[in-house]
Amino acid sequence: MDPVDAPKATGALVRVALAVLLTVGVALLLVRLLDVLLLAFGAVLVAVLLHAIARPLQRRLRLNRYLSLTIAVVVVALSAALLVWVFGRQAGAQLASLSELLPQAWKNLSTSLAAWPPGALILREMNGWSYAGAWLFGQGPQLAANAVAMVAGSIIVVFAGLYLAFHPETYLRGALLLMPPRARPRAAEVAEAIHVALRHWLVGLLFSMALVGVTVTVGLWLAGVPNPLALGIIAGVGQVVPLVGPLFAMIPGLLAAASEPTTLAWAVVVYAGAGQLEANVFTPLVLRRLAQLPMGVTLFAVLATGVLMGPLGVLFATPLAVTAYVIVKMVYVEGIVGGNPSSGPRPGDRPREVA
Repeated sequence: MDPVDAPKATGALVRVALAVLLTVGVALLLVRLLDVLLLAFGAVLVAVLLHAIARPLQRRLRLNRYLSLTIAVVVVALSAALLVWVFGRQAGAQLASLSELLPQAWKNLSTSLAAWPPGALILREMNGWSYAGAWLFGQGPQLAANAVAMVAGSIIVVFAGLYLAFHPETYLRGALLLMPPRARPRAAEVAEAIHVALRHWLVGLLFSMALVGVTVTVGLWLAGVPNPLALGIIAGVGQVVPLVGPLFAMIPGLLAAASEPTTLAWAVVVYAGAGQLEANVFTPLVLRRLAQLPMGVTLFAVLATGVLMGPLGVLFATPLAVTAYVIVKMVYVEGIVGGNPSSGPRPGDRPREVA
């Protein structure tokens, strides 16, 4: 090597080593701050919700943005207060009654299973899990601390979402300054596309929760299942976590209906019918233009976020998957590969014959 070029090569090697160390350091820092980043993402969702309500007001009533956002905040606060006032006492009483009913329902179910040889085998296996109850009891203080942290985190998310909703340009401008100047226009387009996709997903989620909650409540009430309103609320909230949430939301309802075989059968029909109505009627007809992900992608997103980020990641699995989908499509597929996703083959298309 030419002695003149040796310092240049050494300098290039040092710069590469520093870049690698900086990348590794940033990655480790992001891992340590993962919970904080998820709370920040929750604040983004709060801002998206407020903008989704304020946008029609701003467009149809010709209001300025700050006034429409203020009305949106008032609407959300009054809606929450109204729900608590109208359904709070009744739902609270039904939830309390349900907490007393479920142990007795499990006891009756255990008695029925004990009379059936395969059921008796299942019960023996479950009795061997007694250590799990002791472990859960020992985790009581930690669970209480996690609950307090969740409440505090929710308050932070709400207030941060308010700041982000009223002053989005400040935060977007700061994020764009971290990127090279030539990449900033495209990054702004990606950010806007993510905002639109998250707004569509959020609107679809709210409609889905309302549909499933009302359907389950009415269906279980007609079937004679105790505490239908509380069970309907649980079913609606279960829609937040796709695939996994609805399955867990079914368990209290089935246990509450397990006292009579006919009631149990009708409860199964109600839950299955609500799921089919939401998946095969509401989603295709009403949400055709909203953000939809394939069920396989959604399932793996839930699994991946659960492994990497814990319960908080599972809660944000779908919006994170929607965000990742937009980034991959606009940054990688359209920006690097140079393809157009809408021009590719669609599921069900026949392959072209080669002459």
